[in-house]
Amino acid sequence: MFDRCSDRYITFSLICSFGFTERWRRQCVAALPAPRLAGTRGYDLMAGTGEVWPHLLKRFGDIGAITAVDISSGMHRRAMERLHAHRAHRIAFNEDNVLASDLPPESADFVISTFGLKTFNPEQHAQLAALIARVLKPGGVFSMIEASDPKGWWLRPLYLFHLRVVLPLVERTLLRGAQDFAMIGTYSTNFGSAAGIARLLRDQGLEVEFTRYFFGCATGVAGRKAG
Repeated sequence: MFDRCSDRYITFSLICSFGFTERWRRQCVAALPAPRLAGTRGYDLMAGTGEVWPHLLKRFGDIGAITAVDISSGMHRRAMERLHAHRAHRIAFNEDNVLASDLPPESADFVISTFGLKTFNPEQHAQLAALIARVLKPGGVFSMIEASDPKGWWLRPLYLFHLRVVLPLVERTLLRGAQDFAMIGTYSTNFGSAAGIARLLRDQGLEVEFTRYFFGCATGVAGRKAG
């Protein structure tokens, strides 16, 4: 699916989120605790088109390398062609199913992930939490963010209308052929919030802070591995 839609992903994301996806990526990076050493190396899981990398490299200019991990080589090609050719020397790519990954243990100073959680079920979230705990070095840090269901917010019905009605309308009129992204609303409401993966990460022994963004329209987790 992502290979088919890689050339439309960036445009769709910007139009349909009114720019909030970029704001939330910046906030995800801002929530990432500072790595303890200079020249750090880490993973961007479910990296997609790499839109978080500029924010990451701006905040931590001494990052040695980012390894993008994604099942879609098409998304990565799009990232390098459109956004990141001048950063190619600092960004590696691992075409991999993150849920079945053999990334080396204690190989990352940091792990970041933006908008890659909602398509996973709770059992897969548990696999992901175990992977993050395994690949982080002692003292390593992480931050993740995902579009969520803002339960309890008085404008929630309008938000759900946007996800369930407006997104499919936009893809039909402006992004013909990108109908796969009409499922984003279903994925987000089924996901709920990042509270569940926060619990799973704590079960793995990680220090975790859970955060709500813009009345819960996005939620995130960030923290550190002891050591």
